[in-house]
Amino acid sequence: MKNPALSRKRNALIIRVGMELGRELSTVSVFLHQAIASKIGLNVTDTRCFELMSRYSHEPLTAGHLARATGLTTGAVTGILDRLEKAGLVERFRDLSDRRKVFVRPCPEALQRVGRLYEGLAAASLKLASSYSTKELELIRDYLEGSLQILRDQTGKFT
Repeated sequence: MKNPALSRKRNALIIRVGMELGRELSTVSVFLHQAIASKIGLNVTDTRCFELMSRYSHEPLTAGHLARATGLTTGAVTGILDRLEKAGLVERFRDLSDRRKVFVRPCPEALQRVGRLYEGLAAASLKLASSYSTKELELIRDYLEGSLQILRDQTGKFT
């Protein structure tokens, strides 16, 4: 026979983990990233696109690549790249074999400059993660990867 108190506790925990904490994490994350973006005179979408580009900094990207990765239009991405270039964070260059194609890549010094703004977050996050066992980290990884897929799927419904 099921224990009603345990069932209520589990349901409350599912709501807390599956909805409330996710919403709060999302909101606090947006405001953190906006505060950092403000430090360099940009908006949060600009700096998140820069972060995305920094993960792929080993290869140049086109506005089309970034548009597909973000779900934004190429026109919106062009505006973002204009602002990032003006701020000295990215550089554009033409393909030597096809002068019509324009690539963009983060400037190495910009990667370091922006990276310094995230050092405290990175250190605190690594410290928190290291406090969990390997088995707990695997569980957390699985939950976060599942959450990311849900977000991607939901984003796809709007684009």
